[in-house]
Amino acid sequence: MATTLVLGKRLGLAAAVLAAILTAMTASAQFTGPCAETVTKHCGNVIPGEGRMMKCLDDHRDDQSIACKDWIAEQQKSLTALNAACFEEIAKLCRMDAPTGIRIFQCLNNDYNYVNLKLDCREKLREIKDRMQ
Repeated sequence: MATTLVLGKRLGLAAAVLAAILTAMTASAQFTGPCAETVTKHCGNVIPGEGRMMKCLDDHRDDQSIACKDWIAEQQKSLTALNAACFEEIAKLCRMDAPTGIRIFQCLNNDYNYVNLKLDCREKLREIKDRMQ
C-alpha cells in the first residue's frame, strides 16, 4: 500500500512538472516547437494552468505530428528523471496544500531552494529550464 502511494505521488509530480513546462511555454505570445501546430490549431483558446493545456494536447493526440508525440514522450522521460533526482527535495522543500506543476517548478527554481538542491536534482532542473527557452 505504501509503495503504491509513493509511486502515485511520483507519477503525479511528474505530470505536474510537465504541466509547468507546458504552462511556461504556452504563456508566451507564440508557441514554438514540435507541438506548435497542435497548440495553435486545437489549443489556442486554452488558458494555461491547472493541467488544461496538457488535457487539450491529450484530447488531440490523434491530431499531433509524430514529432510532437515524440517531444511529449521525451518530456515525460525527463520528468521521470527529474522526479527521481528531486523527489526528496520536492517532499522537503515544496510542501504545499495544492502542488500544481508551476508551483513545484517555482519552488525548486527559487534562489533559496535551488542552492539546497543536490547536484543531480539541479542538473535535471537545468535541463528542463533549458528546454523552456
